[in-house]
Amino acid sequence: MTLGSVSSLGVGSGFELQQMLDDLRAADETSINIKESERTKLTEQIVEFNSLNAKIIQMKSDALSLSLESNFMDRAATVDEDVALATVQTGATVSSYSLDIDRIASKSAWQADTGVASSSSIMYAEPTTSYTTFTEATVDVDTALSFTVEHEDGQQTISLTIAANSSIQDIVDAINADSENINGDTTYVTATAATSDDGSYVKLSSTTKDTTENSQILVTEGPAFITPDLNFSYQVGAGNDPVYVVVPPGASYDSVVTLINDDANNSGMTAAMVDTGIGDDSWFLTFTADETGEDNRISLSANLTMTEIQGAVAESLNAAFSVDGVDYQRQSNSGIDDVIQSVSLTLKKVDSTQVSISASTEAMKEKIIDLIDTYNEINADIDLKTSYATDENEEGGVLSNIQSLKSLDSILFDLLGTIIDTGTSITSLADIGMETNQDGTITLDQTVLNEAFTSSLDDVTALFIGDSDRDIKGLGDTLNEKLRSMTNSSTGIVNAEKSTMQEKIDNLTDSIETATQRLDRKYDQMARQFIQLDSYIGRMNSQANYLASMLDAFNDTNKTD
Repeated sequence: MTLGSVSSLGVGSGFELQQMLDDLRAADETSINIKESERTKLTEQIVEFNSLNAKIIQMKSDALSLSLESNFMDRAATVDEDVALATVQTGATVSSYSLDIDRIASKSAWQADTGVASSSSIMYAEPTTSYTTFTEATVDVDTALSFTVEHEDGQQTISLTIAANSSIQDIVDAINADSENINGDTTYVTATAATSDDGSYVKLSSTTKDTTENSQILVTEGPAFITPDLNFSYQVGAGNDPVYVVVPPGASYDSVVTLINDDANNSGMTAAMVDTGIGDDSWFLTFTADETGEDNRISLSANLTMTEIQGAVAESLNAAFSVDGVDYQRQSNSGIDDVIQSVSLTLKKVDSTQVSISASTEAMKEKIIDLIDTYNEINADIDLKTSYATDENEEGGVLSNIQSLKSLDSILFDLLGTIIDTGTSITSLADIGMETNQDGTITLDQTVLNEAFTSSLDDVTALFIGDSDRDIKGLGDTLNEKLRSMTNSSTGIVNAEKSTMQEKIDNLTDSIETATQRLDRKYDQMARQFIQLDSYIGRMNSQANYLASMLDAFNDTNKTD
């Protein structure tokens, strides 16, 4: 229990015992307070050193950027972006090219010749050419055959008897020769003999060229007939195999679009139903290649009545353009990186423009400017923080007692003035606009800097990069290595001072804690002693008061007698 402060101390004796203890302790704490002030100052100095070190690290970062040759090889491409886009790689040749775009690459596209009322309309109700079949084995007795076909002149029914054991050709001849099937110089329905892997069969085809519904054949009596699916194929590019599409009877346009687009064998074509908004039958089936160019041209089988609307009449689907008068064709409008070395083009419209490749030096200029600006900040900080007090009423800088810092700005100044034997007219920062002022600061003439980068970029690059063939270290590496040494965590000038200060702070902290504990023990003991003294004096005072009162009473009694 700490007894250094007891609120009742001095009550018994009537003395200001607590004030006496406080005054004695305050005197003893003078040395501790001096140490605490010193510790506070050292802590403030470490904060300043951290700030200073961060600025030197920033200079080092700028120097590192200036030491990398690739940063001096940055290029920029200028082009009319309404006509084309151009991206350029590092190190591309600085030059200019004329670009004339004659044709933009397009996608092969087809559209149905006739429209329908909606995308859900039936595309294939029954086959346009009825592909009805029966085999020889089904006709072993006289068999009645009756079928009806819709035609331009109306509905026509053909009925006949197929003789038992007729051959396929006999059946074909009987159907084609039947009087009910004769329609002037042709027939309503044409029968043909055909074979497949499943055997021989009779194929019935309507001769009408009218709508799908008017060409249906309805068999009302006779052998079982098979209604075939609609088959067609498409091919995307000569290099891909044909893709066969089987459309079942009753399929809508929407379902056929889904059938094509979801087909795992789809080789690069997208089907869609498009509403033109023209007339009652405004919906049209369209096929469009997924990619541009001749390599993705769509070819269709004859089963579909569609017209090629993009790339027709042998019009090329490739992009056509010229660079500096040399003609080129490409499958795509983008990613054209094999025409101008290290440049990738994207064509946007038919027109002409210039593609100019120039050195992109703004970033490097900014690094040089930042390097100088940071030096000036360090120089100003050192001047302010290491300044001495000129009279007793003025306070010196927080780092005024750090002698090593007073030469830091001159070290940095000499470093920035390093001369590199490049073998060119540019050998130092002074040759690209650096100027020294009387107050020790540095300025940079940006007009001179810009002119150096414009007219002597290779020489500027040599200044910072050096020449490995001649074993010449560039200014970038020189600055980077020196500044790295200065900011080294153990040997750097700033961090070395910080380590010394931190060691002093740690020692002061230990000393303050030890001294404080010693005083606490000392004044605890003194407080106990003062309490005992106060109590003793209090008792003595009480006895003295008692004796005084007794004497007063005795004297009063004697006076009465």
